[in-house]
Formats: sequence, structure tokens, C-alpha cells
Amino acid sequence: MSRRIRLSRTGRTLLFTAVAVFAVFLGSSSSRAQKPELSSVDSKDRIFHVRYPKSLLVCSHLDGENPDVWSPKECMAEIPVCDSSGHAGDVLMCLAYPSSEFRATSLQAAAFSVSRLQNLNAQECLHKWARTDTANIHEEKIGGLAYRAAKSQETASSHVAEQSAYRISHNQACYELDVTLVTATDTAFAVEDAPRKITSMEREKILALLHQALAGFHFLK
Repeated sequence: MSRRIRLSRTGRTLLFTAVAVFAVFLGSSSSRAQKPELSSVDSKDRIFHVRYPKSLLVCSHLDGENPDVWSPKECMAEIPVCDSSGHAGDVLMCLAYPSSEFRATSLQAAAFSVSRLQNLNAQECLHKWARTDTANIHEEKIGGLAYRAAKSQETASSHVAEQSAYRISHNQACYELDVTLVTATDTAFAVEDAPRKITSMEREKILALLHQALAGFHFLK
């Protein structure tokens, strides 16, 4: 006959505590395992530094006369994701999402970019927006500094660009940090060729990775 082992109240408490600690350990280990490997890059003039998920692609500007020509192809879309058409400025850095996993979807491209805007003083930098549909203007902190944040949407050639912009006046220059995601609408394709739309979960996954790069931005001087 099998015998039941009866634990004292102290024994049960110790057992439950051990199980709880083990569960917390497993949870924290799983959380650490899910965090992406990070890399870092400085701007050419060493004014700022970005720590970003290593899976993002560093974009290169191939043609100085054409702001829309970038490499690799994940850095380009019908509506630019690196050089925003909503402002005139120098794109200092662009990191694109590796969109090959969503090749059969409506996603065209998504990127995090840093630009230095021209001909804007400190006041205009924070209050003068190129697009009339700029909305949800508010303040956000990135790396301990206050940025003027806003959202906008651009539609062109059966494509839609969703953009979150973050501006700051720093050392007498206006900087804009952008997170841009471009998708194609059904009218961009023949009915039989229309790809599936990216899901809200996929969209959040893409934006979460780009916002990690945004959070990893800080000035060096």
C-alpha cells in the first residue's frame, strides 16, 4: 500500500515558496530570451548615437541627387520611409525593418530615421509642421530629453504612410526622428493579385522594433 506523505504547515509554506521562486525564475529567463540582440551606430559627425535591435537594416543613401534611392531594397517604398516627403532636410541615419518575412502582405517598408531640418529656428522646429494633417501633437521624453511628438498620414499612388515624428532643437539645429510604416491598398493591385493585409499584431511587432531604435537614440554632444 502506498503511504500519503503529510507536510506540516511550515513544510507546505516552504514548498509553495520554492515553487513560486522557480516560476519567477522561469518567467524572467523567458523574458530575457525574448529581448532582441542589440547593436549600435554613431552618426558620421558623432553628434548622436543609436542603440538598436540588430535585426534592423542600416540603410545607405546611393544617390545624392535623388533622396528616394536607398539600399537595400527594404529601405525603399512608393512613399519614402527614410526621407520623409513632409520636410526638407538631411537624412543622417535610417534603419529599416527586415520586411522579407512579410513579402506576401500589404507591407511595403518600415523604418526609423533621423534628419536635420533646414531653415527652422528653435521655435519653428517645435511648432511648424509641413503637413496640414499633423495631429496628436504632444510632448514625449526620449533619453531624458523632451521632444515635440506628432502623428500624420500620407496617401499617394494607392499607398498609405503612417508616421510618428519627434522633434527637438539641439545646439541651434532642428532634429526630427521618424518612425514610418508604408502599406499598399487593394487598389495598387489587380483583384486576383491583392496580397493579404498585415494584421494588427504584425503591425505592432514591426513598430515595437522600430520604437526600440527610437528609445536608443541619444546625443553625444
